[in-house]
Amino acid sequence: MEQSEQAWYSASIIGWILLGAALLLLIWLAFVNHRQRLRLARSAHLELLVKRIQPEAGLDNNLSLFLEAISQMVEADSYTFYIREGAGSETFVLRAVRYRREGPGEIGPSYSGLAPYEKKERYHPPLTIAADAASRTAGLVSEGAVPLYNMPVGAVGLVRIGPVRSISRRQSFLLGAVGADLPQLLDVLAESDRMDRKASIVETSRAALEAISTMAMDPEAVVRKALGMSASALGLTGGCLLVTEAGNASIPMFFGWSDTVKHRLSEAAAMSLLIQLIEPHELVLWGKDDVEFDQALSLLGGISEGYLLAGRLPLPGKRAYFIGGLHRHAMSEHSEAQLRTTFATMTRQLVQLLAIQERMKPFAHTYAEFLKLLAGTIDDLNPFTVGYSELMSRYSIVIAKRLGLSDDHVRDIGTAAYLSNIGVLGLSEELYLKEGRYTELEFETMKLHSEVGAVIAEMTLGSKRVADMIRYHHERIDGHGYPAGLRGDGIPVGSRILFVVQTFLAKINGRKYREPMPFREAIRSLETLAGSQLDAGIVQTFVGWFEEKRGGPQLGGRALGACWDMLCSPSDVCRQCPAYQRDDKDCFVIAREEDVNCKSHGKICETCFVYTETETRR
Repeated sequence: MEQSEQAWYSASIIGWILLGAALLLLIWLAFVNHRQRLRLARSAHLELLVKRIQPEAGLDNNLSLFLEAISQMVEADSYTFYIREGAGSETFVLRAVRYRREGPGEIGPSYSGLAPYEKKERYHPPLTIAADAASRTAGLVSEGAVPLYNMPVGAVGLVRIGPVRSISRRQSFLLGAVGADLPQLLDVLAESDRMDRKASIVETSRAALEAISTMAMDPEAVVRKALGMSASALGLTGGCLLVTEAGNASIPMFFGWSDTVKHRLSEAAAMSLLIQLIEPHELVLWGKDDVEFDQALSLLGGISEGYLLAGRLPLPGKRAYFIGGLHRHAMSEHSEAQLRTTFATMTRQLVQLLAIQERMKPFAHTYAEFLKLLAGTIDDLNPFTVGYSELMSRYSIVIAKRLGLSDDHVRDIGTAAYLSNIGVLGLSEELYLKEGRYTELEFETMKLHSEVGAVIAEMTLGSKRVADMIRYHHERIDGHGYPAGLRGDGIPVGSRILFVVQTFLAKINGRKYREPMPFREAIRSLETLAGSQLDAGIVQTFVGWFEEKRGGPQLGGRALGACWDMLCSPSDVCRQCPAYQRDDKDCFVIAREEDVNCKSHGKICETCFVYTETETRR
């Protein structure tokens, strides 16, 4: 009996041991199977990432595709990809965003300004993230009250997913694998992106230099550019330039209208009749109540404009005419006086440009005067930038002199300041004159203007110092500027001066979509930015000069100067204004008694720098 019980007991123990071994084997097999499934899932996701790469699509589009693949691993409302600004930079910049749509597993790119209205508030990712220790650690983080998953991608990338409160081990494994393998792909794409940007700079520079060289010697090219800038500034819906020489007629510029209109105008009879309508007028605005309006529409055909603007343009040895259309609501945006002022300014400056061209022909390399006048012409075609280049130069010269720089250095700084925006000639009129925020691509393209302007200055003026001042006038003291990420004293002093003045003018000058900042707030803003974006010493010098000017007893509560002088407004803008050449009263006092012409240079008394500065001393 004892032997049988002992045998039964031994068998039970052996059975339990075998059962335990079997369970351990099953657990081990399950673990191996789980690891195998994870490896297969990792391989599948990595294969998906590789297949999604489209090198020709550019870095940003590929980042968006990466986010789409990551969305298959973790479900969240938003997925963002940040890229470090440059080698050694301490900031990650947002380059791609994707949001989840209604259906599960579906996400789509975010288009600024085109997102549908949502009742539920959505998390909006920051544009930049500090490249600190927290950004280099994978795991859950918080952005305010929003829980996010932080996934570093090598040293140059960072993915954030959220809101997400927890991550499973499987998800953590897959994200870690992607974070480990993605940097190599990202490096290749980033290098390709840098090469594309360099190629874009070269191409934009080439196009700008070609345009400048052409305009320096070709009167027709100058007329086309000036007319194109004016058309964009005033919102012409379409138009053309007509030129006659020795009995032959041509249409060297045509925009906005259909090919049908162009075909009609190419007929000699139609063009001749249209020129006969325009010939008697230096500048004319036709509306539906004018006989000429109906006659012009019948000749053009295929358009439904509310107004037609037409007139003669100066062109040596030729006859030039323009005609352009304005939509029906145009006169609610522009007064007839403003239209006349803009085109009168263009015509006057075209005469000067063309006269300088004639003088330049024997001296093809003496571009400085021509470039300055061209920069001023660009400024004065838009009411909100009237006098900008002249103001840049005057303030920059003041600062340079107070810093004790040499005479030739001061002169070069004045030239660089005047030409600081000359690079916009390499950009489209639509981009330069765009109202509101730029898209990311538009902003990157707009940033090229400093490089393009530098190339123009160096090639035409032969001055590397002037070129470098223009090239680096968007560099920040903290190293987060562009195009090279220079910092501190590594930025040319002329560039640092230009950046301070440019920032000040951006504050005190408004746009159609925003009001200008009052003088005192503009000064405080400069002081706030000193030491981070702006050179603190230069800001102090600039503010100190203003304080000296403002403290003079001779002012007696009056403005610092005449408005046309303080704002560098051309005589065409000011001549019709009752405040022009008056020294007995300030312009804003005269405005209470008579209608002044402030809107022609983008101002109203209540927010104008001349007025807001005076008010701070009362």
